Amino acid sequence: MSKADIKSIEQKLEQLSAFDGIVLAVWGMKPNYNKEKFVVNFDISIDLIFDLLSFTEYDFEKGIYDPDVSDIFIINTFYDCLMNFSEMTVEYLGENEIDIYVPVEDAFAKLEIRDIEYSNIVVDSYKKVASSRGEKPVKIGIYNFDTMKYEKFPQEFVADDPKFYFMG
Repeated sequence: MSKADIKSIEQKLEQLSAFDGIVLAVWGMKPNYNKEKFVVNFDISIDLIFDLLSFTEYDFEKGIYDPDVSDIFIINTFYDCLMNFSEMTVEYLGENEIDIYVPVEDAFAKLEIRDIEYSNIVVDSYKKVASSRGEKPVKIGIYNFDTMKYEKFPQEFVADDPKFYFMG
C-alpha cells in the first residue's frame, strides 16, 4: 500500500472512531398478520468496527496490517452507511435476527445482525449487495444518555457531543 492509501485508511478509521460508544435502535414491524412490533438496540464501538475487519486494532496501531478488498469496502463506506441510516430498510428474519440494508456508493451495505438478546447483539457481517430487501423501519434512534431517551438518528446526532456516548 502507498503512503497515501495508508493515510486515507487512518483518516477514515479516525472518522469511524467518532461513533465509538453510541447506541442505536431500530423499531420495526414483524412480517406477520398481527403486525407485532420489534426493537433492536445495538452499540457502535471501535471493537465492533475491528470485528468486521481482517486485522485487529493492535495490528492497526502497530502498522502491521494489510487490508483486503472487504476491509477497503468497510472502511470506505461504514461512516456513510451510518450517516445514511435514515434511508435503510430492515428485513425481520426471526426472533433473534434481522438484516439491515443501507444505500452506499452504487449498491447497498448489508448488515447481518444476529443473536439478538436483551443486552447483546452480534453484527455477523457487513458486505456489499446489489439490492435491498425488507421494509422501512418505523423509527431509527440514537440514545441520549443525558435524557435517557432516544432521539432521531442521524438528524439529531452531533459527533463528539458527550450526551450520545456511553462513558465507562
